[in-house]
Amino acid sequence: MKVDYIAQPDTQLGKVLSKMLDADPPASRIVFVSAFVSLQTIMRLKQQILDLQGNGVDIRFVLGIDLGGTSQEVLKEILGWNIDTKLVKHRRPGHTFHPKLYLFEWKTRGTIIIGSNNITEGGFFGNYEGAAHITYTLPRETEDFINACNKLERFLKPDSPVSYQLTEQLLAELADRDELPTEAEARVGRNFTGKSKRLNVEKGKSIFGTEDIAAPPPLPADVLERLVKDVRARRQAVKKLPKKKNSKRESAPPVFIDEHSSDFLLPAAFYMTLPTLQGDKIPGEARIPLEAIELAKEFWGWPDEYTKEVSPRAGNDRIYWNWRPNWQVWSVDSPDDVTTQAVRMYMYENSSDFRFYARPLVNAGGDRDDIVRIRRIAQSDVEYECVLARKGTTEYNEWIKSCTQAVRNSPRHFGYA
Repeated sequence: MKVDYIAQPDTQLGKVLSKMLDADPPASRIVFVSAFVSLQTIMRLKQQILDLQGNGVDIRFVLGIDLGGTSQEVLKEILGWNIDTKLVKHRRPGHTFHPKLYLFEWKTRGTIIIGSNNITEGGFFGNYEGAAHITYTLPRETEDFINACNKLERFLKPDSPVSYQLTEQLLAELADRDELPTEAEARVGRNFTGKSKRLNVEKGKSIFGTEDIAAPPPLPADVLERLVKDVRARRQAVKKLPKKKNSKRESAPPVFIDEHSSDFLLPAAFYMTLPTLQGDKIPGEARIPLEAIELAKEFWGWPDEYTKEVSPRAGNDRIYWNWRPNWQVWSVDSPDDVTTQAVRMYMYENSSDFRFYARPLVNAGGDRDDIVRIRRIAQSDVEYECVLARKGTTEYNEWIKSCTQAVRNSPRHFGYA
């Protein structure tokens, strides 16, 4: 028996499990046990799980629904996979289902990973988590492996009055009884809202420091593509609605972004290839696709952080929704040369596009087809971090893998991690 330890974020459990799901030959049995599950994270696993299931692998999920940590959207998605899924919940409060356990079994080895990591973006990539990674050599250590599985059987094969097979009927009943939150509500239950709470500036600088944590892998391109298509279809439908005559503009953000829909994504980072930034009559601005904003409104602070400004010009009002947070901007070529300044981010209502002021990127040498990585860090003095990777750099070659979605009517691409 070999025991190793996973100390996240130094080693990210999500990458460890992804590698095991891709193992050749594949495992014969896989069990995922988790108290909380996020939609974004389970979608990362979808294709690997379905491929393994199609090859006859025995796969089971055992999931908790306590504390609002798993949403109805998650369970609806998993239900469509036709995977053996058990839900565990004790009716009385104070008995939370809280284990995190991942089991893989091959002919020659068995692996159990047990620790603090839920199936969430934080649990798999961004949080500080610890887990024991135990490997048994089979058949020599079969007895020890079976003994471990027997001791963990109530999690691996729950069969008690508090365990229930996930079915359409059960899901509908839980939803009717308001026992399942939406994905947006579940994020609050998981105590993670996509951005850090702002520090109280009046109390001075925080005594705590920060450290860089590697971003998760790119979101699956097919998942992001489907979401982008859905957003574009909704926006086109809104544009085709008849306009009311003599209607007065309201002091509220425009309808180009569906503010009533839940954010599907809680991105760790946004990646985008740049337009031309340098040249005559080029204002030094970069556009972000509206569908990218709608998929992760909170990441962009929309609409809460923006205020309306009207600029009369040539008899026509130009309507802007502005926010000017501080950004830190630098290039991977010069990581010590960091610029911190207020950057104008705005929705231009007249032409329905979203832009940010890119002069710091120009000063860093950025231009067409280079890549930026933007992260919302929400510190007391800096809201965003923007890093430039020019063509030919190691970072460019890595980040381009995240730019999976084409910008409409443009050769540019974008994506999330």
